[in-house]
Amino acid sequence: MDGMVGFNFDMQVILDAIGSVQGVTLGILLIILNRNNYRSTIFLGFFLFFFSLELVYWIFKNPEVAQSYPDLLLLPFNFSWLLFPLFFVYTQQVSVLSKEKTKYWLLFPGIISFFAQLIIFWLPFETKQLISESSWHRLFFWDLGDYYSWIIGIWNLLLLSKHRIEVRNTYSYLAFKELQWARAILICLLAISLLSHIIAHGFLNNFFVSNTVFSLMDLFAIYWVAYRGILQRKVISVLTQEWDSEVLPDKPVDQKQSQDINSLRLEELMAKIDDFLAASECFTDPNLTIVDLAKGMHVHPRLISKAINSQSEQNFNTYVNRFRIQKAENLLKGQKEANWSMDGIGKESGFNSKSAFYSAFKKQTGTTPSQFKNQSL
Repeated sequence: MDGMVGFNFDMQVILDAIGSVQGVTLGILLIILNRNNYRSTIFLGFFLFFFSLELVYWIFKNPEVAQSYPDLLLLPFNFSWLLFPLFFVYTQQVSVLSKEKTKYWLLFPGIISFFAQLIIFWLPFETKQLISESSWHRLFFWDLGDYYSWIIGIWNLLLLSKHRIEVRNTYSYLAFKELQWARAILICLLAISLLSHIIAHGFLNNFFVSNTVFSLMDLFAIYWVAYRGILQRKVISVLTQEWDSEVLPDKPVDQKQSQDINSLRLEELMAKIDDFLAASECFTDPNLTIVDLAKGMHVHPRLISKAINSQSEQNFNTYVNRFRIQKAENLLKGQKEANWSMDGIGKESGFNSKSAFYSAFKKQTGTTPSQFKNQSL
């Protein structure tokens, strides 16, 4: 049993060392490579850098390592006050909500915490030992930091939910726009933080989780965040575009008029939207946005969004996909298109990828395009 425990501790140190070196390197690369073109990703680089650097703290918490390097007690690498705020700033800047004022003030407690740790680190060893065993040190640097992180994390989830709603009401092609990966990472980090906090306070005395498990999860998070950060680009809110006289020559719509519009007018507008999409087949453009539709109809995009949401009880993406699926069904039944590939039919119907076509088709019809075609023969 003793040998197994030693093995777990050794594995934790090895995994944390790998994660810290590679994570810090990847974080620096994200910062350097995106400093000019994609500045929002810089904050993700800082998040990855500090997340990985915190692993060094846990390496020196290992009893054997701590005994060999006593002077490194209380390394100033506890970033519980800083990590979630950094991720918040990143997601805000990369989302359609970037037009709102960036909440840099969320970073201030983390900066203060770092400098406080730095001062403590340079104190004599005996003093640091007393501080490390004090209840106030644990309360300020760990407990309150965790609580602050959870508040910011939940706030971030609400921000991402708001972002997702606007994206679905704006774009007909959602790939790399919904930030689902950021939501998943946030939920995982919140769950790990909560579990670690509960175990650290002895509320689950009979529940054993090896530190190696947490190290593996940290390592996976580092690679996943770095990978998604490289792929992710800023999602532009097309609703912030100016609406000049060429776009709306006759019917400029102010906010009060939009709010006061009644149900009858929304029904009339909905009928016009249906007719316009059916006649123009603009839905076959895979990159169609609600602004493109608004320009074609000379109607403010927020009015179109309101009509679709209230009358069809759908978002813009689902509504447009309904027309695409109808076209795809006709193509699948057609004799001329009998030899077309599924990818070809999907693109002809307005889908940007085969996976998007299959997913939307299955969601609306309950069957796959191939099964639908076989049933239609």
